[in-house]
Amino acid sequence: MIEESPFLLGIVALDLRLKNLNRTWEKVLGYPRAMLLGKPLTRLIDQGEQAHALMLVNTRLVLEGRPIEFSLRCSDGSYRCFEWERRPARGEEGMFITGRDITERKKMETTANLQKYLQAKKAERSA
Repeated sequence: MIEESPFLLGIVALDLRLKNLNRTWEKVLGYPRAMLLGKPLTRLIDQGEQAHALMLVNTRLVLEGRPIEFSLRCSDGSYRCFEWERRPARGEEGMFITGRDITERKKMETTANLQKYLQAKKAERSA
């Protein structure tokens, strides 16, 4: 069941090294799982979003249950945006993480925001 999940599932150590991943990581990002295991998650994250990844292992935030959003770089160089949830991984020094792909939702939000901005600018020029 875990291997067929549409979500990125895994365990990340407190130093952000990827310890265990389901096959969805490979399908969605295009990297072989073996290439990702043992590597820091930050290798897949743009510099500007790395602070968000550090929040995955912040135990205070885990207790609050707030999701975190940041993108991962795919093997083709593109980025996909994910909403992350996490909880302590029992018996391991790390977190069990779940990433839900929200790329399309983010694209729609960006398009809607751009349209609002352009409409406001057009209204300013007409006034």
